[in-house]
Amino acid sequence: MTQRLKGKAAVVTGGGAGIGRGISLALAEEGAKVVVNDISHDSADKVVGEITKANGTAVANYDSVDSVPAGENIIKTATSNFGRVDILVNCAGNHMIAMCWDITEEQFDSIMAVHMKGHFACIKAALPQMMKQKSGRIINISSRAAAGGPGNIAYNAAKAGIVGMTSGLAAELKEHGITVNAILPSAETKLFSGPRPKAMMGGLPMPIFMDPGFVAPTIVFLATDEAKDITGQYMYVCGGDICIYSKPFDVRGKPHTIIRKTTGKWTLEELEQVIPPIVE
Repeated sequence: MTQRLKGKAAVVTGGGAGIGRGISLALAEEGAKVVVNDISHDSADKVVGEITKANGTAVANYDSVDSVPAGENIIKTATSNFGRVDILVNCAGNHMIAMCWDITEEQFDSIMAVHMKGHFACIKAALPQMMKQKSGRIINISSRAAAGGPGNIAYNAAKAGIVGMTSGLAAELKEHGITVNAILPSAETKLFSGPRPKAMMGGLPMPIFMDPGFVAPTIVFLATDEAKDITGQYMYVCGGDICIYSKPFDVRGKPHTIIRKTTGKWTLEELEQVIPPIVE
């Protein structure tokens, strides 16, 4: 093993199960000391046990990510045990199926708190230490659900917000040696189980493997020194498949159609002629 992360300290929220478990184990295998955060004590302790049994170093944290004080405590677990925090993987999540006319305020707030606020709380807490070190790796977990899908309005909104957060942070933190990227994974987990879809969004190939452990290598790579110049990227990862998405609203990418009118305001009749063929 190359031990590319030896001497580094990592925090993985939601690190006790599913994709988070695979990330925790993979980071430790490369030499990182890992804070395994999970609200399930049993899950976090089990992963810590797996890491220590393999001669790695890990400690558990059981805070929810849905408040700033909790985020501070999660990061403090790393700094108090390991003296630093180099890598933050925001993997904690929750999910529910509810159409927009059925979802309650409590359900909406729960999704937003765990995803959006959870990312914010942990990032905010980690930044002072990372900025002091002049280095850091932040890997956010978004989803293709950011582009839509029925029955997931709160989840759609939260995951789209994480894309925007990633863009803004990447620009703000580049001068401090801190990279920020987003992974849009797909895997069979306790949170997302059941039959595979008959077709994938956006023309992606049907996955060969759905094991959540297949997501981890890309995240570990983004945590290495070799990825120090990669920031502000959005990557779909599923099994052996990786897709690097174009940045949102980048008019240099495709597909984009720009129509310019140089003779004044558009009329409704003109818009009726030009817009439908573009969006069909």
